[in-house]
Amino acid sequence: DAVAKNMSTSQYGTIVSVSESPQVKGLIYVGTDDGMVQITEDNGENWRGVSEFGSLEIPEYGYINDIEADLHDADTVYVAVNNHKRGDFKPYIVKSTDRGKTWNNITGDLPDRGSVYALKQDHENKNLLFCGTEFGCFASVDGGDKWIKLGGLPTVGIRDIEIQQDQND
Repeated sequence: DAVAKNMSTSQYGTIVSVSESPQVKGLIYVGTDDGMVQITEDNGENWRGVSEFGSLEIPEYGYINDIEADLHDADTVYVAVNNHKRGDFKPYIVKSTDRGKTWNNITGDLPDRGSVYALKQDHENKNLLFCGTEFGCFASVDGGDKWIKLGGLPTVGIRDIEIQQDQND
């Protein structure tokens, strides 16, 4: 009954991230654990799948860790791809300005080692983005060209109760 690849885990893509456009009713983006971005523009009646990001060097089957519909532009969507399960710890963030038909890499100057887990856009400044990585939180004031590490934030929390108790002794 242990978790084992191809034995007790699903062989099918699982939805791991969903984002509905605040600008257009029925425009929904879905990201899966097998590298797919699914897009519907009619509230789920029809879906269009995206498995490749053009000529960008985004890993095939990368985990779509986060997907965010732009808060200011109905045609724009952001995707954080994570490939650490295959030994690739590079950050990957892509952006589409045409509802997923074409893509641009906005990973910018994020550290080469530090998978991206979360991505958010500021509700007032469309160019202000935040991303959570393996080693901290970063912000970009220019839409992803340059990233700045935010200081004073924890990078990893302690989750094991025994470890916490040992540290308190």
